Amino acid sequence: MMKFKKILSVILCASMVFCLAGCGKDSKEKSNALERVKEAGVLKVAVSPDFAPYEFEDPSKSGQDTYVGADVQMIKYIAEKIGVKMEISAMDFDTCLAGVTQGKVDCSINAYYPSEERKKSVDFTDAYFDDSEQVVVVNKEDVDKYKTAESFNGETITAQNGSAQATIADQYLKDSKKQLISKVTDGIQMVKSKKAAGVVLQKVVADSIVASDDSLAIAEPVFIYDEAELVVAVGKGETELRDKMNEIIKEINDGKMYDSWLVEAQELLATIGE
Repeated sequence: MMKFKKILSVILCASMVFCLAGCGKDSKEKSNALERVKEAGVLKVAVSPDFAPYEFEDPSKSGQDTYVGADVQMIKYIAEKIGVKMEISAMDFDTCLAGVTQGKVDCSINAYYPSEERKKSVDFTDAYFDDSEQVVVVNKEDVDKYKTAESFNGETITAQNGSAQATIADQYLKDSKKQLISKVTDGIQMVKSKKAAGVVLQKVVADSIVASDDSLAIAEPVFIYDEAELVVAVGKGETELRDKMNEIIKEINDGKMYDSWLVEAQELLATIGE
């Protein structure tokens, strides 16, 4: 009798293991980022809030309301259309995509370009804005020194680590000295303290910076970066979340909503700088 009970116990345990394994597999197969976002009621977003007017901080606000900008407005709109809240996690630019790949966040928005290198680790939505013009921000008193790309030869140029602007610096300012930075604000401070001649930025970002700081100016050379369309990063293979975002981005593009958010962000920046 004891032997029969032992055999029965082993059979029952094995059945439970197989059942749990099967249920786990089925649950995993059915789960995707969009379903998880809806179930949690929150879209978790990685942002590096030092890239005005796309994403930056409003010192007059607190908590999640601190994070503002055209990108923030857009991802908030996307979250609302999905039917959930937006929750921003502030990170350094070069760690935001890692946040997506490691599952710490559902997506990341940082004025990304969909480079082939980035596509190896994440998927991207359709484009929501064209941002091809790239420039160098310098001290206003030095602006007449920098009329061409060659005028930066031998000078220290900064660019954000992991950004397209770092690639642009290598491509167009190849005879300058490169200094990679974590935050755009670090590059600006290096320029202002004469530790660097300039910082490479998207023109939209540069326009906002010089508008709020009259000690800075945009140097004359303009560099065009091909395929400089802004996209949102999502987890690799998360097609449901990507496709849902694309539906909403089409609505945003058709209504030219992002242009309005960009203007609002620039107006807010002007008040913060006062």
